Amino acid sequence: MTSIERIQLSSVRLSESIGGELMHLIAAGELKPGQRLNEVHLANTFGVSRGPVREAARELEGQGVLISKPRQGFYVTNYTPKEIVDLYEAKQWLDQAMVHDFRTHGDKALFRELMADIDRIDTSGKLEFANSLLAYRTRLAGRLSNRFLAGQILSLYRHLYIVSALLHTDHTKQRIEQIVGTLRGFWTAMVAGEFEAAQTVLREDTEFWRQDVAPRFEAAMSAG
Repeated sequence: MTSIERIQLSSVRLSESIGGELMHLIAAGELKPGQRLNEVHLANTFGVSRGPVREAARELEGQGVLISKPRQGFYVTNYTPKEIVDLYEAKQWLDQAMVHDFRTHGDKALFRELMADIDRIDTSGKLEFANSLLAYRTRLAGRLSNRFLAGQILSLYRHLYIVSALLHTDHTKQRIEQIVGTLRGFWTAMVAGEFEAAQTVLREDTEFWRQDVAPRFEAAMSAG
């Protein structure tokens, strides 16, 4: 490996790390929907030059998390209720593709590993859970054989991560338990080779959250 290749590799890893930090800032409400990114401030905060910050922003723009405006810079995407419905519609398609990929290229050992990984999810609080769930889903996407599919699913998970962070509810514990329970139910069916049942678990879960989140999001945006 040449020195140039080493520098490029280091830059890619740095931009990915910064991209993760930007996601956390959005989820924590420190970067709000529609807000412009201050690249100079962020670069100083992360202790890097503006280059890696801009690279991370471009990557998130490609996933729809940020948008750019000519001569103005990057802004956090401001979701509409219709876009929330679209996300869950896309999730239904991607879930089917994910099950097909794991069914075709995975095995029970992998399924058991991914089910055991659920125990690593931090359920102590809303933000802790959101961060830990995204980390789990990132690892899950990394185990898919189809890399293009993995990228699409990871982009979807990042959108859902932000949307969930924008909503406020008095039933955080119950919602966390439902999500974890769904994950366990899904992987239990996959381990048993009951792939249709696994599809049903995801389909019913997606429909529940579509009906729950879209109205809540619309109400939250109207109140804001």
